Parts: sequence; C-alpha cells; structure tokens
Amino acid sequence: MIDSDKLIEVLKQGIVLIKFTSLKSGKVYEREYTTHDSVMPIKFKQSASDKIICYDVEFKKMEDIEVSTIEKYVPLEKIS
Repeated sequence: MIDSDKLIEVLKQGIVLIKFTSLKSGKVYEREYTTHDSVMPIKFKQSASDKIICYDVEFKKMEDIEVSTIEKYVPLEKIS
C-alpha cells in the first residue's frame, strides 16, 4: 500500500514517476507528475483522501489518481 502523505510530500519537491492503473481503461501507465509551485498552473492545498491531484509534466494537464491504483512511484528530479 502506498503512503499517500509521503507521496504528496515528494510531489511538492519535484518530478515523480508514478505507475498506476487507469480506472477508466484498466491500462497501466507510467507518467511524470508534480505539484511543485514553479510548475503547477494553479495553487491548491492537497488533503488526504483516496485521490491524489497532480500535474502531468509532459501533457501539461491536471490529473487525479486513485491512490489504491498506484503500484509504485520513483522521485526523478528535485526542483529548487
């Protein structure tokens, strides 16, 4: 089980590769996400829930990912 609080903190610090299964298609995706202030187009406060809101770095769009579908995550780059 993924520690969502820890993932939220890592996303604030930089870019994170998240591997998850889409609830819509059932496909497994590996995408780069962040919630770092310098990259996010909007400001918001993430609170603990069953979904994590983050920004897709490549496709430049907001996503919500169901925490239970996340297989793993890997911090890729810290943004200062």
